[in-house]
Amino acid sequence: MMSSNRSDYGSASEWIAALRQDDAWLSQLHRLETSTAADARAHQEDALRRIGRGETFEFWEIYAHQVEPVVGEVWEIAELSLPKLKIQAIGMLSMEWLERGGVQAQKTAVPEVLEKSELWEKLKDAGLVDESGQPAVSRPEAALMADTLAVRLNISGKWKLFEQLWHRNNMRNDFNIALNQRKTLAFQEKLKKVLG
Repeated sequence: MMSSNRSDYGSASEWIAALRQDDAWLSQLHRLETSTAADARAHQEDALRRIGRGETFEFWEIYAHQVEPVVGEVWEIAELSLPKLKIQAIGMLSMEWLERGGVQAQKTAVPEVLEKSELWEKLKDAGLVDESGQPAVSRPEAALMADTLAVRLNISGKWKLFEQLWHRNNMRNDFNIALNQRKTLAFQEKLKKVLG
């Protein structure tokens, strides 16, 4: 169970990383993963209800449905209690999961160049990608991971490969966004430690 004390977390990124490992999110993720395509609309309505119609929803729209920057903004405002933010963030994570393909996303096979790579295993062990091969980080951070893997594994056509695997478009744009964010340096350091 996560702490409700803001001072127990160094940053919004640290808090969202803890949430991705929390039983509440893992339980919701299990519900999503075991659902059918017919359940998608109900899951979407449930996720939007959790996000609500206040400032968090406005940031959700402004940041084009990217969880991490939304949580960062709400974190900085510091008016929302962490239990309420947790509920909203679970809604956003659910929407993120549904928008990247939901049930269909699980069916995408991880390319052999990644699946047989020690680097890929290290990312999974660190919780940066889940067991189905989907990123457990923000879109800009996922683009940084893709670029790093492509360089280290000599993958040509990196954006096409990762866009297909992760059911995304415009990863080059996500990468450019990452290069303009201050928190990118910290994530790059984390990647270096994880990948060795």
